[in-house]
Amino acid sequence: MVGSMPGAESSSDKEMPIFRALSFVDRLRVSRCLVRGQAPADPQLATAAVELAEGYQRQSRAYAGLMRWAPMIMVVCFALLAISGAVEGNELRLLSSGMGVVWGVWILTFNPVARPKKTAQSLEASRRIAASSPSPQRHRDAPGN
Repeated sequence: MVGSMPGAESSSDKEMPIFRALSFVDRLRVSRCLVRGQAPADPQLATAAVELAEGYQRQSRAYAGLMRWAPMIMVVCFALLAISGAVEGNELRLLSSGMGVVWGVWILTFNPVARPKKTAQSLEASRRIAASSPSPQRHRDAPGN
């Protein structure tokens, strides 16, 4: 999907309605929390983090393994190409391979699929925050409303 958040393409709109309803900035906050292994302080964002983390955990082992190891292999291969470009004086190969290294490092740094242990930590912490906060449904059903 072009223009979507990382991880959003792995599930359909029906599977993650809370996460999909968030603004772009809130989606980034939730994704950042998953990468760090933390839970968002806001209960609504914590609920979205649970939804997103569960979506990542539902992915097949093959896809998760590919998303975890392919960027590492990509960084090594592009680094070797960049070194050979520098040795030969080929600036185009050096720059293009350097961009490949940066891209691979970005994937490893910011994609929660590349860090399954941190995603699991975030899932548990987000579940605790989401469970400890009163749900909007309870507020509507409270006496006097």
